[in-house]
Amino acid sequence: MATHNFLTLDKKIELINDSANGAGLSQRELSTKYNISKGAVYNILQRQEEYKCDFQTNSNKGVKRKLQDDSGRKIDEAVFSWFTQQRSKNIPLSGPLIQEKAREFAEGFGCSPGTFKASNGWLDKFKNRHCITFRSISGESAQVDPATVEEWKKRLPALINSYAENDVYNAAETGLFFKLLPDRSMVLPKESCNGGKQSKERYTVLLCANWSGTHKLKPLVIGKSRRPRCFKNIDINKLPVIWKANRTSWMNSTIFTDWIQMINIQMRRENRKILLVLDNAPVHPADLKLSNVTLIFFPPNTTSKIQPLDQGVIRCFKAYYRSRLVKHIIKRCTVALTPDQIIITALDAINWIYQACADVTDLTIRNTFRKAGFQHRQTVTMINNDMDEINELTFNSSLPSEEDSLEKLDILLSYVKMGELQLTAMEFVKIDEDIPVFNEVNDITVHSLTIEMDDIQQDQDDEIIQEAPPSLTEALEMTRKLHLLACTSQPELHEVVTNLESKLIDIYIDSKGNKQTSITDFFRKT
Repeated sequence: MATHNFLTLDKKIELINDSANGAGLSQRELSTKYNISKGAVYNILQRQEEYKCDFQTNSNKGVKRKLQDDSGRKIDEAVFSWFTQQRSKNIPLSGPLIQEKAREFAEGFGCSPGTFKASNGWLDKFKNRHCITFRSISGESAQVDPATVEEWKKRLPALINSYAENDVYNAAETGLFFKLLPDRSMVLPKESCNGGKQSKERYTVLLCANWSGTHKLKPLVIGKSRRPRCFKNIDINKLPVIWKANRTSWMNSTIFTDWIQMINIQMRRENRKILLVLDNAPVHPADLKLSNVTLIFFPPNTTSKIQPLDQGVIRCFKAYYRSRLVKHIIKRCTVALTPDQIIITALDAINWIYQACADVTDLTIRNTFRKAGFQHRQTVTMINNDMDEINELTFNSSLPSEEDSLEKLDILLSYVKMGELQLTAMEFVKIDEDIPVFNEVNDITVHSLTIEMDDIQQDQDDEIIQEAPPSLTEALEMTRKLHLLACTSQPELHEVVTNLESKLIDIYIDSKGNKQTSITDFFRKT
């Protein structure tokens, strides 16, 4: 008979993996290996989804017993959900405050006042269950705790081990001053980003890519106008990005929920099940029921160290975006008479966002995932101490792709002069790195800021942009002139223009369907 033995959460997950992955041990073999009874093995396997959920939500892997009564479990889950939301906003929490909130939740769940004490003993167990023991509950700074990072990296292989690299995704929001010129006088502190002209000229951009770098989801862009004037006669559903809007251009739970449900539908159509890793922001609901997308969340205040997209992808994206912005400035300078005539529209920004996202290479993405600690359990066991040291040196430095994009941006910046003091490429890229992407002050007020603007409420700068798109005939005539330019002085343009011309002709033929059209009709009807 097996010795009476209690397994920690960490050991239970190992047992579940031994049963399902690779080894496929029988219940008898598992009983012998973990020194527990066959009945205990059976119970663990029956509750494996529950244990996996605990593991994914960063519960303390050293805990041996769970709360048995339903009311206690509900209170515990509600308090921890509230705790993570407040900590994601860097709000310091004290022990007495957590206890008072627990008593409040208990009454909300129907307990009579005074029945649930939320004693000091309960608080100690709550902290132990959720791995809060190594954090300072009162007056904690926003600095990343190395112990939290190390704990997460040890836990991560077990979370991702059952997914292929193509099926592990990371999504992150970033703020973007989409009209910002490279002028040092434009630099503002974070507090100034919440109002004034800068806040009116910013977007929130959500980027999402998989671990292998082979699939980047269409960027989601949040502006403050539902239909800027430059969108006239444009089908928003055919934009190269997903366009959303609210009065603050912030992410909120409504927009995020709509986006993740759309991704779930896409994955269901492709018959794929994916894992999506997110930061622990209050606008990312943790209780969504999704059939083909599993959500796991980073511990609070750790994303700067362990979120893949924060390890270089977002900086590369912004470097490529701002390179296109500077190229636009250079191009407009050939015809503009004053700086006011260098106009940047929402449509320009959307195209640059899409192109900048496409420019980020799969190698860059793979390296950032690796730098963030994403390795399968099998890979981890193969790496020796020497290799760890080499990787540490390699991935703590800037990524080659990031250095390349910054170098190109520096060259472009040398062609423009916006003021007495010019920003460097790195300063230009990092200028909006810390601007808020959701309401950091009070999450409750987010719901009052999600009302979409009416079509008559537009960005003021876009009111002067009412340029009609060219017809197909006019576009084909433009390609003829570009061919002439290529023949006279720029031969490297030939291939690009030929591909564009071929695509335009294909679009015209598709628009006519199966109708036979003569050359005369082509010019008369277009």
